[in-house]
Amino acid sequence: MIHPFINGMLTALITATPLLADGRVTFTADAGDAGQMTMTERWTGNALRTDIEGMDAYMLLRDDSVYSIISMAGQITVMDLGQLKDMPGASASRSPSQSEAGVVFPDEIASLNALGETREIAGVEGEVHDIEWRDAAGDVRTDTAVLTDDPRLLEHQSLKMQLIEAISGEAPNPLLVELDDRGLAALSFGDRFKVTEVGGDAGPAGDFELPADPMDLGGITNMGNQ
Repeated sequence: MIHPFINGMLTALITATPLLADGRVTFTADAGDAGQMTMTERWTGNALRTDIEGMDAYMLLRDDSVYSIISMAGQITVMDLGQLKDMPGASASRSPSQSEAGVVFPDEIASLNALGETREIAGVEGEVHDIEWRDAAGDVRTDTAVLTDDPRLLEHQSLKMQLIEAISGEAPNPLLVELDDRGLAALSFGDRFKVTEVGGDAGPAGDFELPADPMDLGGITNMGNQ
């Protein structure tokens, strides 16, 4: 259960400036072989919580660490995902790349052009763009995206980038980097991503606290080094 949850998070899907506002964004995302996922991400300050519809588990970014919280048979397990990188065999059991998971995302942005049209999605107005991009195989693709400078979407995007880097140790995909540099965030991107709800309520403060102490993975790591 643990690895499929983490893999789904990585495939659906940096240092951020300090954020003070609260908010929530619900969206659908292409998770490749896992199909379409509906996800809700809520944040307060620099803490971000990610819930996937239909999964009794969630991820929590807080204090520059990312935790996986899973409930099974009434037992709650909290794992510090940063510790997994140091475990024996971590490289062999890494999460699959986007291509391995059946997901195709931009490897390089060739052009981003506004079409002079506006469109409202989830109550937020954005501008329609054509984005030409290359995938990891070098194939050129074009998708239509609706982009916005709404502060809530920009806050969410910055924390999302931080989450991706904290989990994978890699930079987010070039589309997120390009949009962030331009002060824009996506309301939709082709049929791969679409925001369905935007709000300013992050929910109870307790939702951003760890429900239990993280598992101590140090002993497992030390055993592997003996």
